[in-house]
Amino acid sequence: MEEVHAMIGRVTRCSIRGFVGAVRLPEPDLPSFGAFCKAEAQQGHSQVIGLIYDISIEDDEFARQMATAESLSPEQFSDHQYNRQVPVEFSALAIGYQRDDQFHYNLPPQPPLTLAPIRALTPAERMAFTQRLDFIPLILSAPNLPVDDLLTAALRQAAQDRSGGERRRFLLQAGRECARLLDRDLSRLHVVVRGLAE
Repeated sequence: MEEVHAMIGRVTRCSIRGFVGAVRLPEPDLPSFGAFCKAEAQQGHSQVIGLIYDISIEDDEFARQMATAESLSPEQFSDHQYNRQVPVEFSALAIGYQRDDQFHYNLPPQPPLTLAPIRALTPAERMAFTQRLDFIPLILSAPNLPVDDLLTAALRQAAQDRSGGERRRFLLQAGRECARLLDRDLSRLHVVVRGLAE
């Protein structure tokens, strides 16, 4: 049975280093930090694989008006928090791309186009992409991002797609790769390893 690719937004800004998406979703369906996603590029010939590193609620005039109210009834609060769709913007770091059913672990040749759909990777796609850990250097070298937290969130999510023994092997392998890449920065390595162990 084919897994469903949930659409989580559409591209609003992009470069080969990543893309920004916008969507209006109820709170339980918001994308999460460290989630793997993909956006179509090259007229459908490739998919840019991204890792969500920032999520923000956009300016909402109605929420601003409600925030200045003296008091809110439980019904008003519930309606705004759970029933209204909120404008959400999220940013994803490009960590590879897929073309002709092959994963490539470097920056894509072209970014996705504006309004391209952004979809969550299925568990099977995450497992396939993370069979190799060659995406880790792209995360670690990203400037001005919370890369240590992003890396641990992504690796923990990838581990959850695996069964017990396989999960442990994956985390050990990921820890070894991080140790190799961060051998000159032991304080960062400690943060990453501690995050993987939680």
